[in-house]
Amino acid sequence: MKTLACIAIAATALAVPAAAQDSFADRPTIVVTGNGTASAQPDTFKADAGVRGRGTTQQEALEALAAAQGRLIEAWPRLEGLTRGRVTTGAISLDTLHDPACRQDARRDDECPILGYFATSVLSLEGMPAERAGDAISLAAELGATSAGLDDFSLSDPEALRAEANSAAFADARAQAERLSAASGLRLVRILRIQDPTAPRPGASQAEEIDEIVVTGSRVRSPVSIAVAPEPIETAARVFVVFEVE
Repeated sequence: MKTLACIAIAATALAVPAAAQDSFADRPTIVVTGNGTASAQPDTFKADAGVRGRGTTQQEALEALAAAQGRLIEAWPRLEGLTRGRVTTGAISLDTLHDPACRQDARRDDECPILGYFATSVLSLEGMPAERAGDAISLAAELGATSAGLDDFSLSDPEALRAEANSAAFADARAQAERLSAASGLRLVRILRIQDPTAPRPGASQAEEIDEIVVTGSRVRSPVSIAVAPEPIETAARVFVVFEVE
């Protein structure tokens, strides 16, 4: 089962500032650790496809690459069955073609003349639903990709799953506190402290936005339908809570 980054909510007397500890240091408390998990089937996939253009000149190679990219950009996101399709383009590289008979470690222009050029690039498709990932690979191959593969599965709304895991962890913490308070003959009064140490710090860097191409229109059917059944994605949460008792 695939696991997302853990969410932790901390609230213990040891984890809070000294001034805050002093505010309830003389009160009877119960400190518990709760754990919770939540899982859901991924609804989004990411597939990568490599494309190549070849020519006798650099311009011809780049023009051939542009044509190969264009086929994927235009048709790939319109795969039949997709409810969402987004294509992003990666870096482009240009290289030379030499006679294979030339020694790789002693290649010089006079010994190994340039026979041509080739340009390569990688495109990525993020699509929904996840079950269409196999057909996306099939369509990429049909469109002329020199390589294609499934990169990852994910959730379009991971926050909902994190919130469910946090709720389960806190419910576990409260259940433990209730059992302990009942065993000691005390009553839970209130929560003294809850703190999330994983919250972003002020000034923390944010992820860069990626330029994207979104294409809509008539649908394109993959030549071969490939079944995909991704494993559920799981999120785990841990909470430390300080309860006041009396």
